[in-house]
Amino acid sequence: APTAEIFEVHSESVPWDFYILLQLQARLDAAFDQNFSENCTCFLYHNGCVTLHKEINCITLQDMIQSCKVIPQEVVMLIADNLLEVIEKLHKAEIVLGNLDPATLFLGDRICNPFVEVETTRALKIVDFSHSLDLQIQQAVNSLKNFPVAQTQYGQQILNEKSLPYQVDLLGIANIVHLMLFGEHMQVHQEKGYWKTNGDLSQFVDSDLWSKFFERILNANDKSTVLLGELREELNSTFDSSFPERLCDSLTNLEDILHVRNVF
Repeated sequence: APTAEIFEVHSESVPWDFYILLQLQARLDAAFDQNFSENCTCFLYHNGCVTLHKEINCITLQDMIQSCKVIPQEVVMLIADNLLEVIEKLHKAEIVLGNLDPATLFLGDRICNPFVEVETTRALKIVDFSHSLDLQIQQAVNSLKNFPVAQTQYGQQILNEKSLPYQVDLLGIANIVHLMLFGEHMQVHQEKGYWKTNGDLSQFVDSDLWSKFFERILNANDKSTVLLGELREELNSTFDSSFPERLCDSLTNLEDILHVRNVF
C-alpha cells in the first residue's frame, strides 16, 4: 500500500499532539512501537503549529469499514486485539487517548503490507492525540463532557459523574468493534442492571466471545489496564493453530477488495 505524509494543523501554539507523542516515547521506552508515528516533526508558529507524520499508510479503519460489506472475523479479532494492546499501553503510561475515531485510525503494516515481519508490525497506527489527557499533569478531571464520546447516545447513557477518564477509551474500543461487526455505531440498553449492546451477536460464530467482550467492557469496574489485559487473554485464547493461516487468507482477500475499490 502507498504511504503518505499526514499534516495536522492547529490554531493553538501549544503542540499538544506532539507533546503526547514525546511523553509516550519517554514513558513506554521499548514498548513505543509501530502503533505510533515513529517519523514525526512539529513546526511552531506564532499563531499555531503543524505536526507532520511521514510514511503513514493511506488507508484508515473507516475506509475498510465502508469498503467491506463484511469484515472477516479474523481481521476483526486482529484489530480488536491491537486496540486492547495499545490502549492498555496508553493507560499504563497515564495517557487517555480520548477519541477513538475510525477516520483517524490508520491501518498499519500488519494489514497493508503482506511481506513484513509479523512480530514487529501492528494492525493500527495512532496519530491523533488532540483529545488526549496526560493524567500525570491533568489529575483533576471534573467532567468528561468535552470528549466526543460524551456526545453520543451510548456515552450519555453509560458515562456519569463517577466515571473515570479511562472509561472514555473503553467505550471507544467497544464502538470500534461494533462498527467492524455490524457496520454501524453501537446502541445499548440495560438488562438486569448491566449494559448490553443492541446488536444481535448470535449471528457470529464467536458469539459467546463477543457477548462476554461487550458485557465486560461496557460494565467496567476493574482498573482499566487489568480489564484490557484480561480481554486480550480471552481473545487470544480463541486463536487456534489454524488462525494464522486463516488470517493470512483474510488479509489477502481484504487487500484485493480494497485495491479494486481504489482505496490503496
